[in-house]
Amino acid sequence: MEYKKRFFGRAVIDSSDYDEITEAKRIELEYYQTHNVAQKKEKKYGIEVVKKDKESDEFNIESKIVNNISDEEKEIKRLLEILMLNKVTPVSVDDIISDISVLE
Repeated sequence: MEYKKRFFGRAVIDSSDYDEITEAKRIELEYYQTHNVAQKKEKKYGIEVVKKDKESDEFNIESKIVNNISDEEKEIKRLLEILMLNKVTPVSVDDIISDISVLE
C-alpha cells in the first residue's frame, strides 16, 4: 500500500508544561495526516505522531502511525487538532483515539 503524509502541525513540551522536565530538555511533537493512496473507498485517512526528545546533544525519536481511521479528511483534521492542542505523544495515541471514538 502506498501512503502519503502531510505535515499538520507542531507542539513543544518543556519545563512550563511539566515540573519533571528540566530547562535543558525539550520534547518536540509533530503531527501528520496520512492518506492511503491505494484505498478508494472507506477509511483512507490516518495520522502519524512523531516525538523528538532532545537532551543535551542527543536525540531520541519515537513515532506512531495509525492508518485507515476515517474516510473523512475533516474528521482527521479535527482529531489532529485535538492531539496537537493536548500535546499527545506517540505512546498514548491509541488510547486517545479509542476514547474519542467512544464519545462520538
